[in-house]
Amino acid sequence: MLRNTFNNEIASLLAEDNWLLAQEEYDRQENLNWESRFGLVSGYMSSRGSEICATSRPTLPATYIHGIFDRSEAFMRELANMPDWAKLKVYVNRQPIGVETEGLEDYLRALDMKNGLLASHYTVSDASGARIRVESLKLLSRAHPQCGLIRLYLTPLDGDAHFELENLIDGTVANFIDYPRFRTRHFEITENGKGKLGVYMECHTRDFKTPVGIGACVEGEGISSRAIKPYGEVACEFFDLHAKKGQTVRVDKFAAIATGRDTDGVKWRVTRLLEEVTTRGADAEIKMHIDKYQELWRMADLEIEGDDKMQKAMRFNIFHLMSTPNPYDDRVNIGPKLMHGEEYGGHAYWDTELFCLPFFTWVFPKIARNLVNYRGHLLDAARRNARDNGYLGAKYPWESADTGDEECPSWSVEYDGTCTRCYVADYEHHVTSAVAFGLVDYVRVTGDRSLFEEFGLELLLETARFWSSRMVWSDKKQAYEILQVTGPDEWHEPVDNNYYTNRMAVWNIHTAVDELKAMQKSRPDLAAAICQKIALTDDEINLWLDRAAKIYLPDTTGVIEQFEGYFDIPDAVITQWDDKAMPIMPESCVGKERKDHPILKQADVVMLMKLLPDELSLEVQRLNYDYYEKRTLHRSSLSPSAHAQVGVQLGLDERAYQYLERSSYVDIDNNQRNLREGLHAASIGGTWQAIVMGYCGMHLDKEGELAFSPKLPEQWSKVRFRINWRGKDKLVTIEDNKATVSDLA
Repeated sequence: MLRNTFNNEIASLLAEDNWLLAQEEYDRQENLNWESRFGLVSGYMSSRGSEICATSRPTLPATYIHGIFDRSEAFMRELANMPDWAKLKVYVNRQPIGVETEGLEDYLRALDMKNGLLASHYTVSDASGARIRVESLKLLSRAHPQCGLIRLYLTPLDGDAHFELENLIDGTVANFIDYPRFRTRHFEITENGKGKLGVYMECHTRDFKTPVGIGACVEGEGISSRAIKPYGEVACEFFDLHAKKGQTVRVDKFAAIATGRDTDGVKWRVTRLLEEVTTRGADAEIKMHIDKYQELWRMADLEIEGDDKMQKAMRFNIFHLMSTPNPYDDRVNIGPKLMHGEEYGGHAYWDTELFCLPFFTWVFPKIARNLVNYRGHLLDAARRNARDNGYLGAKYPWESADTGDEECPSWSVEYDGTCTRCYVADYEHHVTSAVAFGLVDYVRVTGDRSLFEEFGLELLLETARFWSSRMVWSDKKQAYEILQVTGPDEWHEPVDNNYYTNRMAVWNIHTAVDELKAMQKSRPDLAAAICQKIALTDDEINLWLDRAAKIYLPDTTGVIEQFEGYFDIPDAVITQWDDKAMPIMPESCVGKERKDHPILKQADVVMLMKLLPDELSLEVQRLNYDYYEKRTLHRSSLSPSAHAQVGVQLGLDERAYQYLERSSYVDIDNNQRNLREGLHAASIGGTWQAIVMGYCGMHLDKEGELAFSPKLPEQWSKVRFRINWRGKDKLVTIEDNKATVSDLA
């Protein structure tokens, strides 16, 4: 058992091996990837899995707080990397010790996904050759999400030892600190020194001046010579510890964070949080934290019998996904890298609605409601975005932060300084239908129609209005068109009449009108008030329906043209795959501009088959799956999960499972080769859907009731998962391709 490597205190807290993700060798080249895998999130804040003793190189320590965005010199507002509290530096004979110290042995770090703990163990030698065992435990409290805890153990193995330690809050951090061209410091320090307990640092974001306070203090037997000694932009509490040969000494570091989003007095709040957590004590905090994770896993666990690697991968994925959203704040969302890295700025994309939201809708509907509410709060911003771009209604931005403005930059800068025009915000408008789809899916699953009454119907109508205004009449085609767009496949931009975009626009219009009619029957007074508020008339609704009926759609009796002119591009197909089973660009396409070859970045037509599985016959779906599979490179991590889910629906068992593995293991195996930048939220959520809605066949029937059509992989004997169905917790068991639904005890 891996936990037996650790001392008895740590071992008693850790789960069994099938709940542990272990790093059994320290490798500089892989360190940033492990920092992403080992990131912790409390729902309020996150901390990347950097080494506690702060000697690893390279390293990207990061503390992100939900809702704390800043732009400054960056290209966009991004989650600001705030001062790093998660450090305890240890010195022996004035030399820092840690994983970069000579004589590193017995290295093991383990993420306990069951209990939300990160444990570390290794042995190093000081300058004299004397060995020291270093162990630690780290958590971000689920019981008190603004608090963090580190427990550090030091054991001299070859003689007595005198340790000098520093309890640090490091204010030298920045976003993209290892990329000089992109490096941005998003805060200014306003206070650095002594707090009522330990050290305290206060700063504010540079744009909106949002205050952030961070406090940290230490406790432990034998601590002496305490002194507050800040230097530069580092808050520092110095102290001594002595240990006899073979004696283990322990230090508990408590940290607390508060922001101006939560309170008018951040220092007072931080002090209060530290007083409370130290009064409870570390043992009590650890227990309360573990108890909270057990509550989460009671609902979230997905058990797979017959495939141990897939089981661990799914628990890894679910652990990070369920840990990230703030259960108490509906003005924040989920970024594509969760809160584990700085890429994409922590912005909300279509990833939330189509890949992440379904997990929460089915498992944690209260959190799902928060994620949907986020879009509702920003409806006025979406209206402004449409108006600024010359359209009617509400156009949601491709990238959204705290203000609802478009955060996707118009220019991208490469690492060599080359500037490239970025058209994503200009053309990738399908995010608007994704927002509507996520909202409607939430209501249909949960039955929570109060959302339509509060803002949901208004959002549907305004997004439908946008799509109508986006259409133009073609005399030649005698049809309405949507020109100059980018579909899910971002390698072909801009294009005309992308099938996915046009069809989802029609879905948005029809759904909005249907829900308006439903409310006109159930709440005619409210329906009339909403129409009056947004100046919506019957004539305009009829205009929408006329345009939706006459929109240009390609022939759907065979292979569907992804966009107008796609079939005119010289053809090529994928014939090779790399060592991580990912497709390789055909040699004939290498060096060509993307518009001049047919290879897709990610699922496009197949993505529509995932969202609207009854839209096309199974025969036509298989034709399109076969065709586009040979031309999709899956350079977006969300793509394999779509191919997995649709492949199961089409009975393509072996191929579907290959895509499930690529999606499930994207962060375990780093098959996208960009793990240093954070985890892959859409892949994580999409994998859950591929298993639950694909292999387990969970869906709503035509009457809107829960139904199953399971078809498990041969190597799986049983799957169990939990859902909340219309307010009641249920246990679903799939065995022998039959589904059993029972009340969850």
